Amino acid sequence: MAGRERRMRERRDAGALRVSFITDIMTPYMAPVFEALAERCDLTVLFGSQTGSRAMAWSLPTPGFRHRIVGGPAIRRSIDAADIYPNPRVLAELWRARPDVVISGGFSFPSLYAAAYCRASRARLLVQSDGTSRSEAGIGRDQRITRAVLARVAHGAVGNSRLAARRLAELGFDPVFEAPHSTDIGRFLDVGRARAHPADDVLRVVTVGRLLAAKGLDLLLRAVAQARTEAMPVALTIVGEGEDEPRLRALASELALTDVEWRGFVEPGELPAQLARADVFAFPTLGDTFGIALLEAAAAGLPLICSPHAGAAPDLVAEGETGFVVEPRDTRAFARALTTLAGDAGLRARMGRAAYELARRRTPADTADAYVRAATGVALG
Repeated sequence: MAGRERRMRERRDAGALRVSFITDIMTPYMAPVFEALAERCDLTVLFGSQTGSRAMAWSLPTPGFRHRIVGGPAIRRSIDAADIYPNPRVLAELWRARPDVVISGGFSFPSLYAAAYCRASRARLLVQSDGTSRSEAGIGRDQRITRAVLARVAHGAVGNSRLAARRLAELGFDPVFEAPHSTDIGRFLDVGRARAHPADDVLRVVTVGRLLAAKGLDLLLRAVAQARTEAMPVALTIVGEGEDEPRLRALASELALTDVEWRGFVEPGELPAQLARADVFAFPTLGDTFGIALLEAAAAGLPLICSPHAGAAPDLVAEGETGFVVEPRDTRAFARALTTLAGDAGLRARMGRAAYELARRRTPADTADAYVRAATGVALG
């Protein structure tokens, strides 16, 4: 063991610790984290597929890190969840990469294959997850068994938020590390840095995400309508597309919200401009394991009105400082948060600046450093 620890320390110090990161598909949000991680270790990312059910019409650049597509059959799931990749070819890819540490996303087949590789090779396994106790409340018996097995065989786990880390500890993983979700927020920070927080007559509210029933946008529409009954001028912009759009448009018409701006799908590079036009960001989700849009909005200097059902809420929303955490099903409470911000430009400015300061400490480099600490921790353990 002493010889192995010495080799691991030498590789760590040389930035050559071999790490394989297993995940489902390439997304524009994780790519900057992988690029930063590749600068800190000898990284190979294994993607289950080129694309999947949760993919959008992203324009993705050529990845700046070593990666491979495992491919093979996939069990398709909802457009808001990762597909399942049962192909054992991931084992061959791991033997090809020969990692010292495997970071495997989720609790499905790839993590079980990774556990088999680690057992045979004496490598270390970290299970990565952003799931929370709330998001996993309805999992079935087979899913509970898989989590219990992985908690026994893994050498630790990495949670992408406070709530995710807490959930992993509940499942019995030990040790549990935190590597808070991040992405390239540079252009959003540019918006936040330049934000003037004018005392306009109309509160411009923006929300970003897929138009799905679980996102709670019907509840946001009702809250905006409620705020307007109190003579508060609130304008709403919805950025995103999805299957719930016809129903949402019909509800907006029913509520006499004929001036809602429907922006549709917007490429990630165009989102900073959308947030620059707003005064407040609303996130009324009924179930998001994290909510990267909250980080982007905070970086853009926007006060946040956030559902407690977002995994990112405890990380990014300091109550009364960077925003408000409000149950979206409580229409009056959500409307009250809107009217409070509509009537107090100074509060909006203070919250926006606090959100910006919080966000600028959550860069891909910070997340990559956290993954390296976790990998090094189990490699030397």
